[in-house]
Amino acid sequence: DKGAVVLKAPLLLRTAEYGIRFFLGAILAGGEILGGCAPFGLGFVGASGPGISGFCALLGSCFGYFLTLPFSAALKYIAASILIFAVAFAFFDVRLYQKPWFMPMLTAFFTAATGFIYLPNADIQLVSFILFGTEVLLAGASAYFYKIAFSPWTQKGDTELTHQQFVCLLLLGMTVLITLSKVELPGSISVGRLLAALVVMVAAFEGGLGKGSAVGVSMGLAMDLAGGASPFYTMAFGFSGLMAGIVSKQGRLFVSITYVLSNGLVVLWALNNGISLSILYEVFIASIVFMILPEKRLFHIGILLRPPAPPGDGAMRMRTYVKERLEAASAAFRDLYESIRTTATTVPPNDNDTAAIFDRAANRVCHNCPMWTACWQRGYVNTFNALNDASKTMMERGRAEAEDFPPYFTNRCMRFPRFLAATNEELTALLYRRQYHGRLLESHMAVCRQYAEVANILGHAASELAVELQVDPQQTHRLSRFLQDTGIDANGTVYYDEAEHLRAEVEGKNLSTLDTEEVQEKLATLFNVPLQPPQQTVLDTKERLTFAQAEPLTAVIGIAAKRKAGETVSGDSGTYFKTQEGTLYLMLADGMGSGPAAAQESQFAVRTLERFLKAGILPEPALKTLNSALLLRSETEGGFTTLDLMEINLFTGQANIYKYGAAPSYLRKKKHVRRIAGNTMPAGLSAGGLPAPDVAHIHVESGDLAVFTSDGILSGDDDKWLRLLISEHDAAAPRDLARNILEASEQAVGNDDDKTVMVLQVGTLS
Repeated sequence: DKGAVVLKAPLLLRTAEYGIRFFLGAILAGGEILGGCAPFGLGFVGASGPGISGFCALLGSCFGYFLTLPFSAALKYIAASILIFAVAFAFFDVRLYQKPWFMPMLTAFFTAATGFIYLPNADIQLVSFILFGTEVLLAGASAYFYKIAFSPWTQKGDTELTHQQFVCLLLLGMTVLITLSKVELPGSISVGRLLAALVVMVAAFEGGLGKGSAVGVSMGLAMDLAGGASPFYTMAFGFSGLMAGIVSKQGRLFVSITYVLSNGLVVLWALNNGISLSILYEVFIASIVFMILPEKRLFHIGILLRPPAPPGDGAMRMRTYVKERLEAASAAFRDLYESIRTTATTVPPNDNDTAAIFDRAANRVCHNCPMWTACWQRGYVNTFNALNDASKTMMERGRAEAEDFPPYFTNRCMRFPRFLAATNEELTALLYRRQYHGRLLESHMAVCRQYAEVANILGHAASELAVELQVDPQQTHRLSRFLQDTGIDANGTVYYDEAEHLRAEVEGKNLSTLDTEEVQEKLATLFNVPLQPPQQTVLDTKERLTFAQAEPLTAVIGIAAKRKAGETVSGDSGTYFKTQEGTLYLMLADGMGSGPAAAQESQFAVRTLERFLKAGILPEPALKTLNSALLLRSETEGGFTTLDLMEINLFTGQANIYKYGAAPSYLRKKKHVRRIAGNTMPAGLSAGGLPAPDVAHIHVESGDLAVFTSDGILSGDDDKWLRLLISEHDAAAPRDLARNILEASEQAVGNDDDKTVMVLQVGTLS
């Protein structure tokens, strides 16, 4: 009526969404990792589904692949994108399409189908199949996570950002920055790393220590994957985010200065590894942008990082619980990085062609020979046959001899002794190159597996963020009344952890009156569950006591050890500890050989594994990560370590025994003794795919006995005397059995190796 075009707000929003999906598709398509994998554009097409939104994502993805990849590689991804969109369009009104796993599975399937066609064109190696499987997995996983990341946009009404949505948005940002990290400004300043530093600063300022370290580790992992180098940025961004989060309450200036100084300190630590100083310029520019960001924008970001918590002090305890787990994991990874960062190198591939041996020898010896034309032109076929006949025997022996060549060749060759000597020199060089290439490949694969394990561990930590610890209002009320009746001015909370075990926390001043057996018995009666002695945590102006539900099973451990004759220290190391969740860990490591070098290797293995397990990392990924680290260390220090790890859930009795090349262990139930052995090589020694440790799943109950020994206890498979000692052990202390085994071993096999015995006896709570 007015002769003007009026754009309604919904139309503007939809248009903006279409444009965002197009540009995100193009950017994610350029995210290339692991030397040629670019699955994130496919995942975004799968997450966008059918309709105009999906079509815009498809166009953007195809545009990005065509722009950033060679034509043959881009064609593969474009074909997969079209197939994903076409099937989603065909099935969008089918009930199966509504399943959350349908589109991720569809994306992974078409990624595998199109990628498999390209495999025969490549050099078929184990690495190719590993990268192929990784790409398929990442394509399906990214489709799942991207859809969750966009759910706040597609959901109707105003909804709070959940932990799951926050983690998925973080993953989306990580993959976007992988592409942007390749965009450089003058001075080798990366746009992606600059933005990543800005994101970490904002997260630390608005989200505090936990979000700052979590976002820092995530952004650093993205930058390392984009660069394909050692995990420098994971440590740099994680450490800087952690330090900036500590001073988040002091204002923007303190956060900015702390972040810049922390990052500069990390760069100085790694300066000998060829780290570019451009990261300092990136961080400095990011700090300036952070300082001039409008307060209103930071406020809105803070709402995303700090979603409103449910009322009650239990919410604070939940956040503290998760924060402490993340901090422990971050510290463990920093220690691991420091131990292996000097071993990560990048070396160009070598020439491994066997035929090049004779070519190079001929260029050195025959080039000026009068018979050159007769041998290498007119008589090329006879020369080729002679060399071909000699090559097989030569390669098997590792050296060429005169009799390897047919007489018609040796009699005609005027410079045969010189040619034979040159051939052997080139053969020796070839064998050295092959050996070096094999070791280099092992190192690269170990680093790749490290990244895979890091991703698994971070995924496990991210899933813990979504776990809501169940606050028990009724028990919390009982605890509050108990504190009031006893005249203690403190706040109390009762909740259940992820295993549904009760935990009671009391926070206040002067709580020493609660740390008595009498109060513990009263609280156990109040909650109707047995309780462990409280754990004390000192806060700034208060203290906190944590009462955890006691486990029905107990364990008594006895240890006996003796070093090798003539040595000052033992190469064996071991420890045991119990977590707050009621899981008991017992570990024994035997370093290669004996003496200080073996002790250093075994102590490193035990210390690192203990840090991982106390941080809440599951035993198998912790062991595989340690195995990769020891393999990298062994390239320069030449050591390896056998490992025994026993995990017991003292609530259920379920137990697992993990072995990396360790001596047999023994489990006694009543009078029956079971031998538990493994076939896996020691940690740091096995290179053929770095297999998982041997695992024995068992169930223990009161009266059971477990015995772990180092290699020096037995000689060969003769263990009849050891089985007899274990079977006839009476109700004496486990340390008596450990001492008896040690003495019997000295009589049976002598004292030519370090000896350690660890005996664990299971009982019940009295």
